[in-house]
Amino acid sequence: MSGVRVTSQVTIYHEPHYYCGPGPSVVCDPTTGRLTVAFRRVPSWLAEGLSGHWHPSTESCLIHSDDEGVSWTAPQVFMAGAQCPNLRRLRDGALLQHTHRFELVNDTIFEASRQRLPAEVGGLVAGNWPGLQRGTGLWRSTDDGITWGEPVWLPGAPRVAPLHAQLAPALAVRGNLLETSSGTLLLSAYSLGVDNSSHLFASVDGGLVWSWRALIATDSNETYLHETDGGDIVAFLRRHHNAEVLHRSRSLDEGHTWAAAEPVCRGYPACAARLPSGRVLLAYGFRFAPGYGVRARVLDPAAVVDPASVEVILRDDGAGQDLGYPDVTRLPDGRVFVVFYHNSGIPADGVAAHAPRYIGGCMLAES
Repeated sequence: MSGVRVTSQVTIYHEPHYYCGPGPSVVCDPTTGRLTVAFRRVPSWLAEGLSGHWHPSTESCLIHSDDEGVSWTAPQVFMAGAQCPNLRRLRDGALLQHTHRFELVNDTIFEASRQRLPAEVGGLVAGNWPGLQRGTGLWRSTDDGITWGEPVWLPGAPRVAPLHAQLAPALAVRGNLLETSSGTLLLSAYSLGVDNSSHLFASVDGGLVWSWRALIATDSNETYLHETDGGDIVAFLRRHHNAEVLHRSRSLDEGHTWAAAEPVCRGYPACAARLPSGRVLLAYGFRFAPGYGVRARVLDPAAVVDPASVEVILRDDGAGQDLGYPDVTRLPDGRVFVVFYHNSGIPADGVAAHAPRYIGGCMLAES
């Protein structure tokens, strides 16, 4: 049995002259059921062979639906220059957005930084727009995303330092902020370079101050955190050198120590949500031919693959591998809503890589 079924597919934002890149995220107001999606967009240069993953003109947008995803408001730009938006709603109603960015610098600063830093250090992007990794920051909104406070930047981790005195430690992020049953906030961020490593950071004051807690795993980057009903913290990890297979690590002490990572399934990166039965939905990008898109599995309550479950195809009509990065939220009635960035259809020039990137979603019900 699959454990879930797709009840609807929706297009959240699709404007061909915009490229919508990796990293949409979604939250649901538990009182009203309003869905809010954060995504990024930049004017599309796909026809010129530029995908837009790093572009200084990137805009972070919020978009809302009050009818379970059937219709959506016009996008509201709330941040510029950032990469993957990672939005979460805390139990007190506040929104926390965390993301990373590259700081646009001139050739002189870039070259001086490159010569000063060890060769194995990552976070320097050459090419069209030279940039240095700015670090991972968190922004808070207490009025449903209308206004945002000043950022709080993650502190360094062992062997992770700023690339320049003007910048925060060079940590990047794609994953969720987890509010645990104890009220502690946890999030993962990863170091860059020859060997990406996934680190855990914690806040015990609602996100005002953060501290490094532990190394989750080496050879890992984009990480999603899930708390089981038993209190375990499970990290679903994208591997750095062999990303094809998603891995999982487990902590029994709220993230202070971690077991060795073990394989889960083919696909990356992933997100997870508790279903009404206590089982866990795991959704992940499927960036392989044939069947580019997004897939899912149902895990048991301990976040272990259920031998009786089968893989569920959420989308398999992608034109190419530049898609996926799903995120998930649970609605008040127990259904779950998954968002992702997608591409489909071959454009007029016949080049699949030029297919417009847009934000899609689907509603799932447990079966």
